[in-house]
Amino acid sequence: MPLPVNNCPPGRLDSALGMSLIEMLVSVVIIMTLMAAVFPFIFQVQKRFQANQVVSESNQSARAALEVMAQEIGQAGFNPNFYPNKTSTADITANAQPQCVTISDINGISPGDWVSVDTGINNELVQVVSTSNAVSQPCASPNQIEGIFQSCHNDNTVPACPAASPLGAFPIASYKMPFGGGLLYLADNSRSNSQQLEFYGDINQDGIIRYVVYSISPMVPATTVCIPAVAGACPAANTYTLNNLYRSIKTVPFTFIPTPAGYTAPANNIASPMVEKVLFNTTSLTGPTGLPIFGYPNPVVVGVVPNQVTVTGTIVVTLCVAVNPRSMETGIVQWYTMATQIRPLNLSASINVNNNGGGKYLPLIPASLPMTIPAGYYP
Repeated sequence: MPLPVNNCPPGRLDSALGMSLIEMLVSVVIIMTLMAAVFPFIFQVQKRFQANQVVSESNQSARAALEVMAQEIGQAGFNPNFYPNKTSTADITANAQPQCVTISDINGISPGDWVSVDTGINNELVQVVSTSNAVSQPCASPNQIEGIFQSCHNDNTVPACPAASPLGAFPIASYKMPFGGGLLYLADNSRSNSQQLEFYGDINQDGIIRYVVYSISPMVPATTVCIPAVAGACPAANTYTLNNLYRSIKTVPFTFIPTPAGYTAPANNIASPMVEKVLFNTTSLTGPTGLPIFGYPNPVVVGVVPNQVTVTGTIVVTLCVAVNPRSMETGIVQWYTMATQIRPLNLSASINVNNNGGGKYLPLIPASLPMTIPAGYYP
């Protein structure tokens, strides 16, 4: 009986023979070896991508906050524009004591401003002590300003007033000098300091004075990190608390709130968070960079009659923000720094006014400032 003939080409195995168990095991070992090397790499890339995404989102939040701060701080001390075309028909007799005078309207006139009254030999500059908008002050009738008038206006009926005093309506114009104390900076650090910034002015350029406070408050629950990390207990110099940066803004009422005991300063509006996880060392009063959150280089004292105020022509804001707060990739504290230097031109202008002999014309700090911080200021 003839044997079956194998028609397979030379060098080719019959497919029926398949793969041996040893070959299969070798293939599995090779695949597992490759995957053991690839999986950690993929996992590490994934953690780095997630970490970069968190940093980017946090960075955008801090950058947006700095842009708002730069715009608002840059307006510190700005006084609303010059207001002409006001008149009065009041009979004013010169008096060394303040008196209330009715004018056509008091829009744009705030306590501390100077007004030009009348023309010719009767022209004088009068500083406004109060207005009828300030309910705690003597001027109770609408559209009244209070000041010391040293000349007669629209009144020649008494011997003290010259006969040359013209009768009828006379012009009044409000001249706006910048608020030298637009940034409330005191030597005792009771107001603006390394972790708090208080300022006021026509922030939105809409003719309204607003009071703004930036400040930090520890996060809840309280969280601390060690930078740089050390073995064992973290020294106080390396311990940083995580804080939220808050912002409060309120229209300045130029008035006190009446109470049975007298008057108290009005309260700020409730603050809103702007940036989370801001690092701050309560011992050195700085961030990890060694700089305070708010810095005030080269303050200058100027004369605002009858007081003096400290003017800072430059404000440096330095935010050190923790991420996560620990890096997802390395497991250690990761943080980044965003900083900006702001020069409020109005504060610099007040320094120039003072240095050129015009310090007496700088407006007073409004009597209602600084405002108080109400309960629940940090929600």
